[in-house]
Amino acid sequence: MNIFLKFSNNKNCVSTLEEIKEILKKYNHSFELSENDVKKDDEKVAACDLIITVGGDGTLLSMNRQAIKYNRPILGINVGRLGFLTAIEGHQLCDLCRFFEHPEEFEIKKHSLLKARVNKSKWNYCLNDIVIAKHMFSNTISTAVYCNDSNIGNIICDSVIVATATGSTAYSLSAGGPIVDNDLDALVISPVAVHSLNATPMVLAKDKVITIKFDENRKQDIYVSFDGENHRKISEKDTVTVQLSKKALNIFSAKNMGQFAKVDKKIKLR
Repeated sequence: MNIFLKFSNNKNCVSTLEEIKEILKKYNHSFELSENDVKKDDEKVAACDLIITVGGDGTLLSMNRQAIKYNRPILGINVGRLGFLTAIEGHQLCDLCRFFEHPEEFEIKKHSLLKARVNKSKWNYCLNDIVIAKHMFSNTISTAVYCNDSNIGNIICDSVIVATATGSTAYSLSAGGPIVDNDLDALVISPVAVHSLNATPMVLAKDKVITIKFDENRKQDIYVSFDGENHRKISEKDTVTVQLSKKALNIFSAKNMGQFAKVDKKIKLR
């Protein structure tokens, strides 16, 4: 098996990465290290059978585009703080040996992706969420949220999160959103710091198209980000469109550690 190794700059990764290399050699797997060069890494991912990320959820998310482009599964090894999307803990690399010796103990889960864009720009694909937010020191943003062209809320808030079921346990959860079984294809809308008593999180079916517009009569400092990256400023005249994509990200998970077991272990007990 040819493996592509993506690792974070976390100092804790150094020793873990060396141990991982030794394990891969033990099982006669070849591997290539990320060079943090898009073109070179693209070539390496295209030639690999498996992507292993060493870091946290952010490291795994950073491989989103290439994993989808070349249809490669990801195995995440956590040396970060939470590692909700990862299958193996960095201090328990015996589980990496089990991955190679007992592959039946692991499964590939298909995680639905969002696709989102501003006006008619190219689509951005997100595993967790798209966030529309005010500038740190500016006033609230005034939004109008539509579902298939029907207005479902005029929300004045600090930000609006549109998440997948996978992303329901990320920023959306901290904003008071529900935990959604990630076997479901669903859209979760969670407003943050709402200036109203009647704006609540919503869960919508997979075929819905969400459109977010802004009050053009009010000057606003609005920013949008996709999975916490590609931050950009937009104007009150712009329109943001979000829907579920037909594309999915394949991520390995331990069969004995499903989504709700992870909620108990990694979130409730923190």
